[in-house]
Amino acid sequence: MKSRIKSHLLTKDQDALILGRANNHSGYINKSAINKLQSIPWELNIDILDDLHDSLKPSDEPLSPLEQKEREKSYTLRERETIDVIDYLLENGNKFYFGWKYCKRGRMYSQGYHINPQGNEYRKAMLSFHDKHALDTEGVYYLIMDIANTMGYDKASWFTRRVKAKAIIADIFEDEATISEKTAQYSAKADDSLLFIKAIKAYHNGVILGKPIGHNMGFDATASGLQIMSAMSGCATTARHSNVHAMVSRTYTDEAQQRLEELEAELASLK
Repeated sequence: MKSRIKSHLLTKDQDALILGRANNHSGYINKSAINKLQSIPWELNIDILDDLHDSLKPSDEPLSPLEQKEREKSYTLRERETIDVIDYLLENGNKFYFGWKYCKRGRMYSQGYHINPQGNEYRKAMLSFHDKHALDTEGVYYLIMDIANTMGYDKASWFTRRVKAKAIIADIFEDEATISEKTAQYSAKADDSLLFIKAIKAYHNGVILGKPIGHNMGFDATASGLQIMSAMSGCATTARHSNVHAMVSRTYTDEAQQRLEELEAELASLK
């Protein structure tokens, strides 16, 4: 992509790179980062696709019977459309790309709808990188971290995550005859059950069997706004304190804990 208004779609000639009609501008836009993301080929993970099922989450707000019925109708329609898109992609080689755009804060968002690496858990779990590689030591390490994160240990220290995940892995793969049963048992307790199943299957293929895999995973940012600002401004101090330099810093957690301690001290002084 060479132009700020060139669309990533073959069926559309022009489309702004920044989300929101009022946010477009004539200043500099980092198109190279967008192009890197748009050059990554993806595929549907056929090893897990049959095991995946989406679900309609309960509404956060009270709904009338009519509103609930419309909500369920929209969900059913989207699921039918998703299945059609899945069938189309599989029939056409199972290799595809996503377009990406910036928001006004500098974050980047994929432009998929039925299939989207930034969608809900169901849509994240069905995707893998098309280009596969054998795992090295670092790859195995991060796959173990992914298993820990999906189980709910994503706020724990790296050491704790590794210990917890390795214990789970050892239990699941202790007996080949019970791998599926134990995976299901752990997934029922996982924070992200579908992503946990996906990670375990990736571990089985990439580590146990030694096959090249295209497993993708994600980490929650420690303080995403500060991280982006540090990268855009080149501020080394902010980068250091927001983990851009891979240091162990929990900006939001530490700030919240400090405020809590100050509040407790103030309340104690009023007694």
